[in-house]
Amino acid sequence: MAQRQPPSSAARSRNLNRELELPPGYVSIRDILEHTIPVGRFVRVIGLVKDRRTPIKTGGTDWKSSLTIYDKSIEHEDTGLLVTIFRPESEMPEPDAGDVVIATSIKVQNYRDEVSLLTHRSTILHVYAASKIPKPPKSAKQALEDPLQPKKWVPGDKEHEYVAWLYHAINKDAVPDATTFDSKVNQSRNLRQKFQILSDVQDGNFYDIIGRVIKDPFNQMDKATLWVSDYTENDAFYKFSYDPEGTSKGQDGDSYGYTTMKSAESSNWPGPYGKRSIQVTCFGLHAEFVSNKVEAGDWVRLRNLHVKYGHNSNNLEGFLREDRGYGVGGGVRVDILPTDDPENADDQLKAAIRRRRDYEKTLKSQRKSLIANQGGKRKGDNQGEGNPKKNAKERRYEQRAAKFKEVEELESKRQSRKEAELGLNKITWQTTVIEEVSLTLPFSCIKYRANVRVVDFRPSRLEDFATWRKSAEYDLLSQPSVDSDPEPEEDKNALDGYKGKKIWEWSFALLLEEADPKEKGENDTLWVMVDNQQGQLLTDLTATDLRANPDDLSQLREQLFKLWGNLEERKQHELQRRLDNQKRIAAHLPPPSSPLPPSTNDQTTANNSNHNNNNDKKPALSNKPFTCCIQQHGVTVPETDPPKMSAGEGKRYERVFSLFGTKISS
Repeated sequence: MAQRQPPSSAARSRNLNRELELPPGYVSIRDILEHTIPVGRFVRVIGLVKDRRTPIKTGGTDWKSSLTIYDKSIEHEDTGLLVTIFRPESEMPEPDAGDVVIATSIKVQNYRDEVSLLTHRSTILHVYAASKIPKPPKSAKQALEDPLQPKKWVPGDKEHEYVAWLYHAINKDAVPDATTFDSKVNQSRNLRQKFQILSDVQDGNFYDIIGRVIKDPFNQMDKATLWVSDYTENDAFYKFSYDPEGTSKGQDGDSYGYTTMKSAESSNWPGPYGKRSIQVTCFGLHAEFVSNKVEAGDWVRLRNLHVKYGHNSNNLEGFLREDRGYGVGGGVRVDILPTDDPENADDQLKAAIRRRRDYEKTLKSQRKSLIANQGGKRKGDNQGEGNPKKNAKERRYEQRAAKFKEVEELESKRQSRKEAELGLNKITWQTTVIEEVSLTLPFSCIKYRANVRVVDFRPSRLEDFATWRKSAEYDLLSQPSVDSDPEPEEDKNALDGYKGKKIWEWSFALLLEEADPKEKGENDTLWVMVDNQQGQLLTDLTATDLRANPDDLSQLREQLFKLWGNLEERKQHELQRRLDNQKRIAAHLPPPSSPLPPSTNDQTTANNSNHNNNNDKKPALSNKPFTCCIQQHGVTVPETDPPKMSAGEGKRYERVFSLFGTKISS
């Protein structure tokens, strides 16, 4: 039996020279960098490692690291694709220079205005050790390192074949030698340890910080100055004192209070008060970027910020000068951090936003207490026989009373229309407080399971089932503030012209009716609210602008048809009938049932009569009952009657019902 001869050097050369296509399902790095692959898409890539950052611990259970990889499509370019990895420490890959990495189900993202890849919980990473990859046509299987996530997908023969060809066919000039590579990894470890909250920064050191820009940057030709706070206090910072008359005692001397340090009253400091803010002066490229890109309210990361005492020698300041060999990458060291991507947000950013939320709550409480105390001490200037001048507390009481009266009148008008009461029924609950003392509860936190059918919904048009609100940085937190006040009425009116980012949410109500005729009684219908979370579960759709996205509206209509049958058709028929009546009244025409004026064309008269009769005929409701879950809870509403103020001054609890844990099956 003839023995198989090993391939000759000429054969191996031919294998390297022929272009080998990517395995099915994989994409080239060039397609990702050139935006051929859209952001948000999950892809498969294969590439060589040219840079790596050492893993660091995040605020959660994961660690964070990053790789820079390249492939044949960009082998002659001085660039690469950044891969950001979040993993438990035991599952974090640490490849060496030139190792080949395969990543599957990894997400394309746009971070810091650059395209990169971000791991997901479904992402699988595999590493081939460069030193063990044989020349083709041999398989690279022997170079595949043990998987960090056992019992998951492993590369097959197609991947092994391509890795062997790629490693030996690609130009490796971009891969640093082992010494340089290790040096950069160690350097990144030192840079990672530079992050510090402002309360812990000290004179003469360099730090990476995250903070909120308090005021628009002040441009001084060759430099730009801004104030930054992460809502921690440092005794070496300048102190801004709160003045109850509406001004703050802080720096003044120019329109922004940046260039001088004399203590004077300044009414343009928006807070935070106390020693919570640091003045940062930027030079060169940093100043240009800050002047053109950064605005008040932005959250920024400042890297390698030099902290030292300023010109007055009393307060710490920050200085950001042009790169002098700093770290890996250099360039502008100011990053504007997005606050609309909770999944990819930095844990330190979330912590700073959480501190700001807590600070705003405390400040608001202190302001109310201060104003109330001052109002109680004020005395009227006109005392004696005439009407005394009312103090602020009395005026506020009268204003609240007038407002409650207005709300009560509106509520009375609403009840007079005899519409179904949203979220209410006539059942009451009682409990025993002490012996022989019972109390009627305004609501109870109870969950039900019911067999119902939908007989009505609000709003009347499906386009209004999704509403929007302004995007707020607190959306980044997993548990946003629950005691934040609603926006003032004038702010709500101003929303019509709002051009910023909008957050769309589900918000609608369903009128449910008991499906079993044997169980029906006087109170056989109930309004239930559907919020954004439960709306997503119910419809399996994400809320969008339904007027601007007709395809999404069609999907919603199709889903809800499974729930309520021809109910929308009946609603639209009723809305059209009302519109026709309005037009008829405006045109001073008689009702459809009235005799039509004499006409020379009897056939036309008959046709018009039949048309009117058809319009008045409302289709019968046709839908199927279903089982759902309903929860009872309470909300606060205005109340002017003191005995009924169960939720505090001027407020009472009202019982409502919400849908939960219910999904439309396909």
